[in-house]
Amino acid sequence: MHVLFNIAALIKLAVVFVFIIVLIRQKLSLGTALVAASILLGLWFRLSAWQIGASIIDSLIAERTVVLFVVVTLILILSHSMEKTGQMTRLLDSFRGISQNIRLNLAIFPAIIGLLPMPGGAIFSAPMVQEMSNHEALRPGHKTLINYWFRHIWEFCWPLYPGVILACALSGIDLWAFVLVQFPLTLFTAWIGYLTQLRSIPVQKHPSAADSDQSRGRFLIELTPILLVVGGALFFGVLIYLLGNVWPPLKSTRTEVPLIVALVISIFWVWRSNHMAFRDMKRIFFNKSLLSMIFMIAGVMVFQGVLKDSRAVSEISQSLTSARVPIILVVALLPFLVGSITGITVAFVGTTFPIIFALLADVGMADQILAYTVLAFCAGYLGVLLSPLHICLVLTCSYFKIDMPRIYPRLALPCAAIAAAGLLSFWINRLI
Repeated sequence: MHVLFNIAALIKLAVVFVFIIVLIRQKLSLGTALVAASILLGLWFRLSAWQIGASIIDSLIAERTVVLFVVVTLILILSHSMEKTGQMTRLLDSFRGISQNIRLNLAIFPAIIGLLPMPGGAIFSAPMVQEMSNHEALRPGHKTLINYWFRHIWEFCWPLYPGVILACALSGIDLWAFVLVQFPLTLFTAWIGYLTQLRSIPVQKHPSAADSDQSRGRFLIELTPILLVVGGALFFGVLIYLLGNVWPPLKSTRTEVPLIVALVISIFWVWRSNHMAFRDMKRIFFNKSLLSMIFMIAGVMVFQGVLKDSRAVSEISQSLTSARVPIILVVALLPFLVGSITGITVAFVGTTFPIIFALLADVGMADQILAYTVLAFCAGYLGVLLSPLHICLVLTCSYFKIDMPRIYPRLALPCAAIAAAGLLSFWINRLI
């Protein structure tokens, strides 16, 4: 038993990671796996049961944990509300009248679905991609990649994604600062998608101006909930900043508050405009996926808390320093591996970012946290995109009836381009 406690910290943490993956493969939820891993981690690093319990409680009642619970819950309520009321379907239908440009339509439909964080959302846009491509001689692999790729272009920066919110909560980076820094990667991802998947498709003519104008109006109406979130968050953020000059206590308001207010307004808009019945609202609140996401966030915060209190990262940092392992390699490989194994963005953020940020602080590089967060997120994103366990990839391949291995050669070039862009963004942010 004494030998087990004297194993190198890096090996202990590697075993804990394997333990998490095994539990996930055994169909346990990520939240359950992380809580179990937290207990194992605490015991292995000689924390008492009392210390582990205190660490878990402190992590769950921390202000940033509570705020994170609220934000993620509201986002999922909005997402489910738009789905259940049919507003998302109407949003997509209204866009069909705006443009008959086949390239634009094939990209836009998955991208619009991507604005809302729906697990397996690619299957929602797959029938639309199929319909749009009926008059084109597109192979199943081509349609699969278009649907899958453009569904995920927002994952770098969209403020409604739990992975983005969690990354900011763990790093302490302002949400809108992170969005601004990551947005070029989203643009680059869309551009690479166009070059590799859309440019070869012939362009059709646009519809008449009358039809286009009418459809454009309907499209904007159906897009209102999303516009309310983005515009409302920016408006209330600026308002709080300006009022803070008059009443100083407002300056201490958490940066997530404007987003919370905007989400609440948007949710009520969806309910009111769609005359949503109370029983349907109740079903959304007690939706299994909503509860499992909250539990997953709890598991992430508990894992981070126990990791910090166990001082495991300090030991690992010393080991890496002694072995002269470049920190950039650790920051890139950890999220990529976890992302590729789990296929879940929140998983690589929640399990590896606490370690990465603690390592950066321990080696005196906390001032470069933004640059390294960009690198880690990009690496994890690529891992998720290439993961055979990614539910969107599984569902899209199934819908278009194509074997998954045939997709990977098509993913190689655009993913390599994103890796290069991620490294460039990392170096630029290091210099700023």
